[in-house]
Amino acid sequence: MGRLCLAAAVMLATLAPGPRASAAEVTRVATAAEKDNPFDLVLSVRWDRIQEKALITRERTVDSTTLPPWGGMEDITQLRYLRQANIIVPRIAFGVYEDLEIHVELPYVLNDDRSWRYGLVSGVPADVAYPGESIGDNTIDAMNQPCPGAVPCPLFSVPGTVYHGGMLGDVKVGAAWAILNDAKDPTTSSWVVGVDVTGPSAKLYDPALNRGTTNWDSPYAVPAKPGPLGEQVWRYDAWTALSRRFGPADPYIRVHATSVRKSNKTYSNCDHADEMSTLPVAQYTIAGAENCKASTWEKDAGAQLPWMGGMTLGVELVPFEKPGASQKVSLDFRGTVEYTSSQRFYNQLTDPTGKLLFTEPYYTLGGKFTLLLRASKYFTFDAIATYEKQTDHALTGESLGRSGVEAGDATGATSNALMNPNYDWRWDAPGRRFRLKESNNFTAAVGAHLTF
Repeated sequence: MGRLCLAAAVMLATLAPGPRASAAEVTRVATAAEKDNPFDLVLSVRWDRIQEKALITRERTVDSTTLPPWGGMEDITQLRYLRQANIIVPRIAFGVYEDLEIHVELPYVLNDDRSWRYGLVSGVPADVAYPGESIGDNTIDAMNQPCPGAVPCPLFSVPGTVYHGGMLGDVKVGAAWAILNDAKDPTTSSWVVGVDVTGPSAKLYDPALNRGTTNWDSPYAVPAKPGPLGEQVWRYDAWTALSRRFGPADPYIRVHATSVRKSNKTYSNCDHADEMSTLPVAQYTIAGAENCKASTWEKDAGAQLPWMGGMTLGVELVPFEKPGASQKVSLDFRGTVEYTSSQRFYNQLTDPTGKLLFTEPYYTLGGKFTLLLRASKYFTFDAIATYEKQTDHALTGESLGRSGVEAGDATGATSNALMNPNYDWRWDAPGRRFRLKESNNFTAAVGAHLTF
């Protein structure tokens, strides 16, 4: 009889459902007000190491003997661009109700430095490979007038570095709600919706402030004197993620859309238009400086902000898990694609030129790998590696202005009053525009998380 009871107990234990497996990390949220879990508090800290590399080319005209029958334009190598950043990101997330969390991030930017140098053409620096066509050989100012003394006046110094950091970044506040949770109901998927708002808390970076009047070098070209990095804009990011556990595999999809809106401190090139147009080498056109004050250009002269939208497809593989002990090892593989719209904002040439510049729309394609180790319900560690690549796109290319027809003049006449305040003849005119190519962006990160 005793043996029969023991056999029955073993059978029941085998057939009874064990502790439920956890959902994919992309759909994991803090919770509260539950029977066995009155409150979740997650304290995290992450270190991000970012490196971005790219080639910057410039258009030049080619005569008809090279490109018959009419000639044309081609891109030639100019610069190699490098950005290196180290950021510490503390984060706090806490449950406010069942499967509803609030989270806050306040990054501290140790450094965010951008440098550029002449690229190599067959082993030779671009300024040597293309004599008379390099950045240092420029002979006109922003108004398309000859440089003083009819001698070259470089667009900016090459090589160069502008240092940023040693300060807090923009604060992010958000909420996430798990509408469905497969860790609670194995018959369904996990579905989370969320919204994040990033506020303009970091000190504004004014790229033209305190520049030299002759060489136009940034005051932040000294490592001991890094500059600010704030953009003074609001970012609203709405997202949703869906995952479904199948044994050790948890495939998922995540989509998001980001809207960027101005604050009352968002930078505009017009902020320094008067002084920039009267320098020995004009950095702004006189017509542009006048149009900055015109009511007809009031909305169009300032920053034009982008919007972004993207999708992530991935799978989390779980080779080891003990739900009862809250232990887990997972390998997360994901691919991403994101679209960024056209804009007049900070880009890779803002530091050397001291201006917000027109940027063409582009896509960012990437892959990400995450190794997660959960030792207990209290402690989790993860390591992340990301690679991203942007499609080729223009970094300059403002329109010259409006036609008379656009301004209400049926004759189609043009005048200085119709000129785009941001137009710079040195790099916005066809045959002088810059492009970004061969981008390669790497991020390595490690994080630790304490759950109470």
